[in-house]
This record gives sequence, structure tokens and C-alpha cells, in this order.
Amino acid sequence: PHIHSMTETKKSVRLPTSVVPRLYRVSLTALTDLKDFKFFGSLDVALDVKAKGLTEITCHAVDLQIEAKEVTYTPDGEGSSPVACSGVSFDSGLETVTFSFASALAVGSGVLRVKQYVGELNNKMKGFYRTMYKLDGKDKVGAVTQFEATDARRCLPCWDEPAIKAEFEATVTAPKQETVISNMPVVEGYPKAGGEGLLVWKFGKTPKMSTYLLAFVVGEFDYIEANSQAARFENGKAVGDVAVRVYAPKGKTEQAQFGLDVAVKCLSYFTEFFEIGYPLPKLDLVAIPDFSSGAMENWGCVTYRTVCLLVDPKNTALKNKQYVAIVVAHELAHQWFGNLVTMEWWTELWLNEGFASWVEYLAVDKLFPDWKVWQSFVNDAHNPALGLDCLLTSHPIEVVVNHPSEIDEIFDTISYLKGAAVIRMLANYLGLDTFRKGLVRYLNHFKYSNATTVDLWRYLEIGGGLEAGTVSSLMTNWTAKMGYPVLQVEEAKDGGFEVSQQHFVGNGQKGHDTVWQVPVVMDLISDAKKKPTQTKTLVKSSSETIPCDTAYTAAVFNKSSQAYFIVKYGEKLMAKLKQGIAGGLITDPVDRLAIQSDLMAVVKAGVSDSASSKEYFELIKSFRDETEYIVWESILGNLAKLSTLAKAAGFQDSLSKYMVDLLTPIATKLGWDPKDGEPATDQMLRAQVIPLIGIHGHEATVEAALNKFDEFYGEGQYKDSFEGKPSLAADFRSGVYRIAVKQRGKKAFDNLMQIYKETSLQEEKVRILRSLGAKADEALLAETLNLSIDFKSVRKQDCMYAIYGSVGTDLGLRMTWDFLKKQWPRMLKEFKGTHMLVRLASVTSRFAKDEDYEDVKAFFDKNEHPGAERKVKQCLESIKTNANW
Repeated sequence: PHIHSMTETKKSVRLPTSVVPRLYRVSLTALTDLKDFKFFGSLDVALDVKAKGLTEITCHAVDLQIEAKEVTYTPDGEGSSPVACSGVSFDSGLETVTFSFASALAVGSGVLRVKQYVGELNNKMKGFYRTMYKLDGKDKVGAVTQFEATDARRCLPCWDEPAIKAEFEATVTAPKQETVISNMPVVEGYPKAGGEGLLVWKFGKTPKMSTYLLAFVVGEFDYIEANSQAARFENGKAVGDVAVRVYAPKGKTEQAQFGLDVAVKCLSYFTEFFEIGYPLPKLDLVAIPDFSSGAMENWGCVTYRTVCLLVDPKNTALKNKQYVAIVVAHELAHQWFGNLVTMEWWTELWLNEGFASWVEYLAVDKLFPDWKVWQSFVNDAHNPALGLDCLLTSHPIEVVVNHPSEIDEIFDTISYLKGAAVIRMLANYLGLDTFRKGLVRYLNHFKYSNATTVDLWRYLEIGGGLEAGTVSSLMTNWTAKMGYPVLQVEEAKDGGFEVSQQHFVGNGQKGHDTVWQVPVVMDLISDAKKKPTQTKTLVKSSSETIPCDTAYTAAVFNKSSQAYFIVKYGEKLMAKLKQGIAGGLITDPVDRLAIQSDLMAVVKAGVSDSASSKEYFELIKSFRDETEYIVWESILGNLAKLSTLAKAAGFQDSLSKYMVDLLTPIATKLGWDPKDGEPATDQMLRAQVIPLIGIHGHEATVEAALNKFDEFYGEGQYKDSFEGKPSLAADFRSGVYRIAVKQRGKKAFDNLMQIYKETSLQEEKVRILRSLGAKADEALLAETLNLSIDFKSVRKQDCMYAIYGSVGTDLGLRMTWDFLKKQWPRMLKEFKGTHMLVRLASVTSRFAKDEDYEDVKAFFDKNEHPGAERKVKQCLESIKTNANW
């Protein structure tokens, strides 16, 4: 199928297949040069020469110093002599190194040896890089790797493509006080001869795997451990437990317990689900102070940003705790789906990330059923994907990737969240058991190798006993075409429903003419006390009639948002839905969520004469008795979109009054204090709505919030030494902090900065950075923005929290954009080649005026933004849509 790419197509940079590695033996020495931040390496690669007459070996390398005198090639075989390297040349554009030899290399196996090379322990959070932390009040330096997508080449010369798998044997030399961790267990450790204070650590041989999964961590840690029972299998039988450890900053192991519990249970769950044992003898989860992503699934050595792994029993909000569970489950799912079986090339990135972003919810729902995470999936994954994928500047799930510079752009909402949404749709359509059987066949067939999207479809058909082409014909347009359909549904004159589909475009323009095969599950509701009549159908044409001979009071299409589309209900059907919501007939909260969320999308697009913002507000009246967290979360998210317009159009005060009136009943019902036996979702709802009405000016809530803040700050309850229960619960802190800054300005700002400097909890620091820019005050906003790039005070990956926290007011948004324009050269220097540029550019999507569109476009036309080209186009489209709305 034709796959559309928004970025300019570049020449393919795939390596030739004339030389293929089998085993890397890599030795690294780290943290011995803390002046110039160099690391030192040596490498033997057992490889196969497959073509005659070769006089060159080309592989990947970036920012490595290699001299020809250090390089030899020795064919296997008794009596073979090393062939000296006659030259080393680097290509910075292709990110390769070529080793030249005076004579042709014999076809067959041999060893490429690089006796010594030098690399940079950089500060770019990619490749082999340095991370900074404090221990006993002193500044310390650690070393850690982040190789996905194409940065293993910054650590060792290698064939840095996912399909070129090999085994690895690693040795690391480091100062004796450092903990050294890699993919496999340590098999030997001893003092380095002649190296005072250095220890040498040798690790076991890895399974055959891709280079981006290799990992090294060097630093001072404590750990806790447990065993995951029956997680190792051989020949289909459990042969033993897997040792699981969580590494945390020294003295912080109590924060590692929750992550360890989740990891142990997930490992056992996935072993059972996939019917394949975890292939390695150990699994380490490591909290890294400086980390650009949320986490990385390195096989057996999973690395995490600290806030994505550590949970403080007294000071972590429930929402954050849930996020930790989701991230841990996501990375552990990759140990099978991604590591054991890997995408053939980055075009199939969604196979890794989309699948893991679906199955993470399956695992967490099993572990914590009271969290109702499948309901949360709709707000956290399904709807955000719809929100981006309705842009004309979106992209298909599968995007042809030729050059490394194109790869970072597809680590996005489409690959992760749309991927998860369509996987969920397919699993629901086939049935989870049928779907799982196909996955088991797929994983067993392709283990320790690579696969494509077509391979997955084929094995789902085989495993499920389905006719060939059943899955591929259903799914091709969902992965190969960008966007999704809107189904317009009307009551048919002779009974049943008239259904038509078209590509939904968020700005109301005409899209492409794709016709999707759409799995539709419909609930026909007659009485709240009776179970709805459920029907299933596959809509295959642009318009058709769905018969119905069942009497109903309300009809819900796309039950529980199981499939990836939105519904535009006809006037009569919508009237019945409003009555059904108000009368308590529609008992599934996901259905209530989707009805209002789909209407908001239609309203924003302006694709109907009858759909307007007024109609949306009329619908919201039906939700005054709503009690479910996920429904309110969606409503408030949609009202926040209207707030973007309110700021631009000058009616923010009116919207704030509306918000207070809307939310006061549910806030009053919940109250500040938790109730015995209440569901976890009530805890999260309370933490959302009560601070929100305070932010919008509800006087009693403001007074209560300030009192709680004064007690929390005045008594030093934020300090590590505080023993009791904090009076300001972690769930409330973000909102209360923002209320304090908005009401008290500089005084509260300074209070929060004191907490920021004194707390060691990274989650607390993040909450504060998000809150400092809450007031429309030029001086405070300037101070916040300047703080965001003070990398002695703020970790680089955390700068975005201060920046995002400053755009909540019109003044803040404009000051933030001016700040970014001024600081763009520095941002390029610090973040080029990482996901951070995409996040910075995203700020502009909040604008809603034509003149802002012209300003943003003019800036990015003149200033490079590598890896963020598509995101800038999407932001510009969003600005235009906001302005038209």
C-alpha cells in the first residue's frame, strides 16, 4: 500500500549486507576522566564476510576517535594473520565509519578488532552520556546509555540497525565505589591490574539482539530485589524464577518498593499471557537522574526517569502512582514485543510502541482492577490520538523512514497511541483469546529475529484459525492511511439506521476518499434496569443501512469507544442521548464521555450547520449529576480547549464563572477529605475539581487552599525529615500551588522555590516547576522562564515543566513564545537530536489568532528545527483551526 510521509524523502542509509556481525566483545572504561569527560573502549567483532573482493568494512560510528593503527581484521582459521587497516574515514552525514584494507578480505568468518578508541561522555542524554546527582551534599557524576533509536554508534562502532542482530559480551572498568549494570548478570569482577581504585566487571553473553537494546549504567545506587515466580521457561516448562531488582538513589530504596512489586507481578503476567518465558536470568530497573524519555526497554536493564519509577508512599499523587505502574508495564511488555521480536526497520516502530501501549493497560488492569484503567485508556490514549490524527498534517501509523533524522519524529502520539487504539480495536473485534493465540504464534515464530506489520496480521490469522486476508484486509487502511472516519448516523425512515462514513478532518476541510472497514458495536438502551441489546456489524462501504427491529430509548454507537472513529449523531438520536444521560439510562461512563467528546470534535471542525459551541454547552447541562472521574476529566479537557479561545477573544472571566457554577456541586459532594471505602477514581476526581474551582476564583476553595498551603509550608512538612502525615495531600499539591501563586504572587513563588531547593523528591520539584508560572505577572513569568534554562538548578529534561506551566494565561503564552524565539539557538545546541525540540515547538499550538500563525510560520521558516518539522506543521494547522473556530 502507498504510505504517505510528510517529511522530505531522503536517500536510504541502510548498511550493505556484505558484512554481518555475529558477536560483539566490547570493553569500556568510564568515569576515569572527569575533566574532559572521555570514555575509552576496545572492541572485537566476530563477523561474516559474504561478498568476494571486499577491501572495506563500513559500519556506524559517531563522535568516536579511531586510528587506523588500532584496527585489524583476522580471518578465522588456523595460521591466519591479521590484515592491517590502511585507513579510517568517517561520513558525518551517514554517521558511518569505513575501515579500508590493502588487500581483499576472504569470504567467511573473521574478527574485526579495534584495539583502542575514545569517545565523549556527552551531556546530550543520548549515546553514552553523563548524569549528575548529589550524594552526601557532594556533586557526583554517573554514566548511562540511551541508544534508541540510532545512538549505539556513539558508544561503539557497530551495525546500528534493528534487523542486524548479534550477541554481546561486555566488560566495564570503573572506580571501585561505582555500581556497574548491564543487560546480563556479572560473571566476574576483579581489581584492574595497575589501575589503582578501579574494578573490572565482566558480564554474561546476551541473547541475539538489536544494538539499540544494549545498555550500561555506572553510578552509586542502592537496590531492593525480589523474585518473579515461574517467569523463566525452557521448552514450554517453567524452570525457575527471575531475579528482579530496582536501583534507586542511595538512601531512597523505600521509593523503589512499588515499582518492584509491579515489575515482579508484570513479569509473571506476561510470561503467562505470551506463553513464553522471560529469556534472561535477571531484570534490573534503574532510576536515572537525567533522562530525556520516560523510560527505555533495554533488555534486562530497563532505565527510567526517576519520576517514572520511584513512588514516595507519603508524597506521590495517585495519578502519578498509576503512571509509574503503566510505564513499568509498558517497558516490561517490550521484553517480549520489541526485544525478543523486533521490528524489521523503523517504519514498523508502531509494532513496538503501539502494542506495548495497549498491553500495558491489560497488565495494570489485572494488577489494580479498582483503578479502572481501561476507562482511563480512552482519555489517555484513544482521544489524544484522535485529536492529533484529525489534522491534515498527521501521518499514517506506518511511515517510510530512510534517514536517522526522520526517526525521532515518529516517536509520537500516532505510533504510540493510535497504534494502541487500533490494536485494542482489533483485539476487541477478534476477541481477546483469539488475538492472544495469534500473538503467541507470532512471537514463537519470530523470536530472536525481526518482523513486519504484514507478519503480525498473517500470524493473527493463523493463530486464530481465520481465513487468510481477514485481518490484513480489515487493518490495511488503519495503518497505511492517516486519519480515521466520522460515522454520521441517522434514524432510517423504515427503521434501523442510515450510516455514512468519511475521513474526518479537524478543521472541516475535505479529506481523502478512504473507506475503512469499521467494526461497530452498538447498544440499544430501553430501560436503566435492563441490559442493553447489543449488536455488532462491520461497516465496509461509504454508506449503508443497519437494520434494527428492537425498540430503544437511546442508541449508542461505538460502545465503550472500542473502535477508532467518532460518531456524529443526527438531531433525533442526539436528543434521545441527552435525555438518556440526564435520566441515568446510559450507565457506561465511557459512553457518556464519548458522546460529549465526539460532539466537541464535530463542533470544533464546523462540519455541521446544527453543531455549534452552544449545542455543546447545552449537552453539558445533562452532566450536572455526573460522578465519574473519567467523564469529568474529558469534559474539563474540552473546556480547556475552549479556554484557548476565551483567552484570545477576551471572555476568560465568563468561562471561569461557568466553570465554577458547573463544578461546585460535585466539588461540594466530594469535599477535601477522602471517605472510607471510596473508589480510587473519586480520589482523583476530588484532586482535579476542587483545586480547579479555586483556580477559577471560588472564594471558599481559595481560602481553604491557602490555609492548607500555609500549614504545609510553615511547618516544613515538605522536608525529608518530616515524619508525620502531610496536611496537604500529594494529590492536591499541584492545584494548591497554582492557587497560591495566582493569589499571592511573589510571596508564594518564593515559598515554592524554597521547597524546590530543599526537597530531594523529584516529583515535588516537577509539581513546583509546573506551578510557578500560574499568575499573569511579567516579573514572575520572566523569572520562571529564566529558571527553565538554568541547568544548574533544573535538570535539562525538566525545563519543559516550567515552560508548559507558564502558558496558562495569554500573557504567559506570549512571553513564553518570545522567550523561546530568543533562546532558540541555545535550545538547538542543548536538544538537537532529541525529542525536546518537538515538545518546545508544541507550545505554539495554543495560539488562536491569524497574526500568531504568521509569526510562528515566519520564525520556523527562518530557523532550523531538525526532527520537529512535522510537529511545526501540525502546530500551524492547529493555530489556523483555533482561529477559524
